[in-house]
Amino acid sequence: MGIVHLRPGHVQPVWTGHPWVFAQAIAKVDAPASAGSVVDVLDPRGNFLGRGYYSPDSAIPVRIVTRDASEPLDDALLSRRVKAAVDLRRSVLSLPDANTNGFRLIHAEGDGLPGLIVDAYGDALAAQFLTVGMKRHSDAILRALAEHSGATTIIEVASPRHQKIEGFEVKEGPVLGPAVEHLIFRERGFEWRIQPPGAPGGGGQKTGYYFDQRETRAAVEQLAKGRRVLDLYSYVGGFSLAAARGGATEVTAVDSSQFALDCAAKTAESAGLAEKIRFLRGDARKVMAQLADEGRVFDLVVLDPPKLAMGARDVDEARGMYRKLNALACRLVAPGGLLVSCSCSQAMAGGDFLRVVATGARDVQRDVTVLRLLGQPPDHLVPAAFPEGRYLKVIVARVG
Repeated sequence: MGIVHLRPGHVQPVWTGHPWVFAQAIAKVDAPASAGSVVDVLDPRGNFLGRGYYSPDSAIPVRIVTRDASEPLDDALLSRRVKAAVDLRRSVLSLPDANTNGFRLIHAEGDGLPGLIVDAYGDALAAQFLTVGMKRHSDAILRALAEHSGATTIIEVASPRHQKIEGFEVKEGPVLGPAVEHLIFRERGFEWRIQPPGAPGGGGQKTGYYFDQRETRAAVEQLAKGRRVLDLYSYVGGFSLAAARGGATEVTAVDSSQFALDCAAKTAESAGLAEKIRFLRGDARKVMAQLADEGRVFDLVVLDPPKLAMGARDVDEARGMYRKLNALACRLVAPGGLLVSCSCSQAMAGGDFLRVVATGARDVQRDVTVLRLLGQPPDHLVPAAFPEGRYLKVIVARVG
């Protein structure tokens, strides 16, 4: 087993419970330690801090799985963690329930399984392996998922960025059980039919759907009554449908993907809400500028762009992009109206995002007053010592 020795001054976060060991924190690595192998992490005095998988080409060479020196990091441990994750959703979070059977089943570090994401879509699961160490144990993990979740189909989803760093390949598609034409699931009473990742013309966003915005969609539904709503970067229309069911007088959904808009339209039709929603294909930035030029205003604008900062080196550029997007969005909010502005960029801190939204508003002579701060729901659980895990930032604000 390889040994990773930390530098002085880099011990406290790991000792406190942060699951990542960054490259700059490592003093030396004793052989043998190859990609995907198990390594022990020691402080400068030789004290055991944790055990995890080694990724030598990553900015995070070790993701700690266990802090018990007597606990082997093997298939049995990973299977126990899978069972614990399923049990927690059922017994504590009451997932699934009659209205929602689509949710995050395993959330990597939050469930003690760093490098593994699993989403539940009714009777099907979509699994994404993000590290070579976790991928090496995929057979055992998939068996445990099938046993403890009761899923009849498990689909493996690729993450090209992680696979390039970690050095392994994934062929998207079913790995246990029969192939499915659609992922069929419920969220807050809406029934969705999403093409699985890897299907021609479909999938492509995370594991197929953004479960992390469930509570924000509920908030939008509560705020929408009697309001004109603009849903920017709408994807398959989660916010649009929520607003329409909540009593919005009109909803405009904007996305660049015709596939996503078609999916949204079908769901709206099945929910009896199609007449309330206008689906508009286009680049959200260009559409915002065009609507502003036309003098259009809305009482509630939802701005949920894709991740703009992939890592710390991208944050400066992302600030400028978020600032411009929020300035454009604020131009479209009627005086006294509401803005729901979102960032899923893990590298951008919550306070930083607040400043960016405020600055963007001032660029167009508007002011924002925060009403609520939201984030990912509890099925996306996060260790207390892991601020990076709280990646989703949502600001609900009044625009004056």
